[in-house]
Amino acid sequence: MFKRLVVGLMVGLLIISIPLIVGAEKVQITYWHQWTGQWTPVLADIAKMYNEKSPDVEVKAVCVPEDFAQRLMTAITIGDVPDVVSLTGSGNLMLAEKESLIPVDTIMSAEELQAFKDWAMPVVWEVNDYKGHIWGITPYIDVESLYYNKTMFQEAGLDPEKPPLDIVTLDEFAQKLTVYDARGNIDRIGFYPNWGTWLWGTVFGGDLVNETGDKVVFHEDPKILAALEWITSYSKVFDVNKIAAFESGLGEERGGILDPFISERKAMEQQGQWVIINIANYAPEGFSYGITPYLPYPPGGRENAVLCRSAYGVLAIPEGSKHPREGLDFAKFWVGYDAPEERSKIFEWGAWMPLDNKQEVWNLESLKPYLTQYPQFNIFRNILFAGGWTVMKTPADSFLFDRLGAANDYARLLQKEPKQALEDAAKEVQQELDRLLAE
Repeated sequence: MFKRLVVGLMVGLLIISIPLIVGAEKVQITYWHQWTGQWTPVLADIAKMYNEKSPDVEVKAVCVPEDFAQRLMTAITIGDVPDVVSLTGSGNLMLAEKESLIPVDTIMSAEELQAFKDWAMPVVWEVNDYKGHIWGITPYIDVESLYYNKTMFQEAGLDPEKPPLDIVTLDEFAQKLTVYDARGNIDRIGFYPNWGTWLWGTVFGGDLVNETGDKVVFHEDPKILAALEWITSYSKVFDVNKIAAFESGLGEERGGILDPFISERKAMEQQGQWVIINIANYAPEGFSYGITPYLPYPPGGRENAVLCRSAYGVLAIPEGSKHPREGLDFAKFWVGYDAPEERSKIFEWGAWMPLDNKQEVWNLESLKPYLTQYPQFNIFRNILFAGGWTVMKTPADSFLFDRLGAANDYARLLQKEPKQALEDAAKEVQQELDRLLAE
């Protein structure tokens, strides 16, 4: 009887303990991001892929489409904090100044950090290295070059295998490729630099802030001024009113099939690597295009120019996270650390190019069919690994880009002289930067 009682108690305890053991298998963490529309399920799939690989952690991806920075600050204040976040447009260094992030170098041991640095391209962590700490991990970098329509080149008497590689030739081709209707309005434009001073100022060899990120310098840099003067020259050559009318005819939505390059309203356009997939999905039959090996640049400019911003796409750990170690583990997975096959899938899903220093992901057998199907990615790969990137890190990053965009518009619409537009913007940005640093 005693033995039966003991056995019964042991079985009972075992039954009770089984759900407790199962329930304790995985730590639950939350991942906030700002990717809306078609991208929301892609981010969910990244989390799902991590969950399938990780035996200890379960990630829930949550889209926060509006007021991201404010909602994150509120969450930190009330103590209901996500464990890892994607800061797309919400500055990581601004949040660092507000003591709202946990530096990732304080979560990893010195040995772990060095191993990660050895694996990743330097820019992955350099763009987040600020005031003695690393405030996040950059999982992707946008790389731009010049797309051009080969059929339009042939029609204009230009060699489609010899695209422009310098600014003077780009200007000449832009005029030759522009087509006007019977009333003299622009029906198709050869090219105009609509991406603005942040991109072309970098291509021209200029800098936007100083190395420490506490002083605006774009208004003092002659190369930035030269870039904006060049942008403004298109408003004079093609008539600012005709360009404005042409732009208004394109509509506000310019992605996918409505991209003016894909819809054949532009013969040449500066664009990033993701447009390769858009062309494959939306371009009309017979669409023939090429991509230059780098953006055309002037004497003294930067070949293989890439601008890497501190406020763009960073994965970071908010202050108050209950599971900072697990959040960082997911961030490292996103980048591809110890997960090369999974990172190749992330590349295929979003054209987010792998950033491992030895290019092991790029050389995976499983990725070769994709790169065979889209060999154009190798152009952007070569630009990326040429190491011509410019690292720009400042707490006022997002505000700077907003005001620099306004300066660009004032100048190209001929409402201000380029120098005055830059000086006015710099004054506003420096005031905001001083305010942030004084808090």
